[in-house]
Amino acid sequence: MDLHDNATYKGSSSGTQGSYPGLTYVDNHSRLDRIHPLVKLVLLFSFSVTVFAVFSIPGQGFLFGLLLVSYALAGLSGTFFLRKLRFIFVFGFFIFLVQALAVKEGVLLWHLSWGPVYLSLWSEGLQGGLKMMMRFINIVGSSYLFVATTDPNKLAYALMQVGLPYRFGFALITALRFIPVFHLELEQVRNAQMAKGIELEGLSPRNLLRAVRYLFVPLVISALSRVDNLTISMEGRAFGLYPVRTYMSSQTLSTKDKLAILVTPLFFLFLYFIFP
Repeated sequence: MDLHDNATYKGSSSGTQGSYPGLTYVDNHSRLDRIHPLVKLVLLFSFSVTVFAVFSIPGQGFLFGLLLVSYALAGLSGTFFLRKLRFIFVFGFFIFLVQALAVKEGVLLWHLSWGPVYLSLWSEGLQGGLKMMMRFINIVGSSYLFVATTDPNKLAYALMQVGLPYRFGFALITALRFIPVFHLELEQVRNAQMAKGIELEGLSPRNLLRAVRYLFVPLVISALSRVDNLTISMEGRAFGLYPVRTYMSSQTLSTKDKLAILVTPLFFLFLYFIFP
């Protein structure tokens, strides 16, 4: 059974790629798109480990600069980056704010006393908040870049061809494909319920309970229906009958790809020693 042959996934992928591009592969034929999926996976892993290993603010800033350059190579402009990932900057700012106001160590930089309210900003809290915020932005931004520039089919093929059991590979691609499908169906259910006059906006407990009843129950029923269709399709094509499967396209590693897999961790290890 080939992943490309599944009609359900072909329809859902093409239909939702434009509606929810924040969590789907963006095929714009950029330089990063042509890199082997395993090389990009090693890049993501090495970058993430370096983000957690580097403690200095200049080091985190340098990694963020590399991330912006990677977005440019991927053909994703800065406007696209800010538009799709603006939530991580907002959440990162709250992380910075909590850390900066909670830590009371170092040199006192600013304080405000207003009746019973006393706020202060210390040097250690400021530096710690900046580090945590930049780490969060670098991790989420790099993960999104990996998803946006890596075809899930090719990633699953590459992992299976290097030894991952194809059942696990199919589970991986199923999870990646169902995220935008569920988001689209949630929007459709929400619009349908609001067209019936059901009020779903607001954060009151009553509206939250109504949202669970009128949104998530139909969504769960739809998801179970899709699972049944997928199960029938897999059984009809004898999925899992043989221990080894064949592939329509081969994701072989070239000599350059193998060299890149070896050099990439060394490069980020070098960055770790430069920015301790």
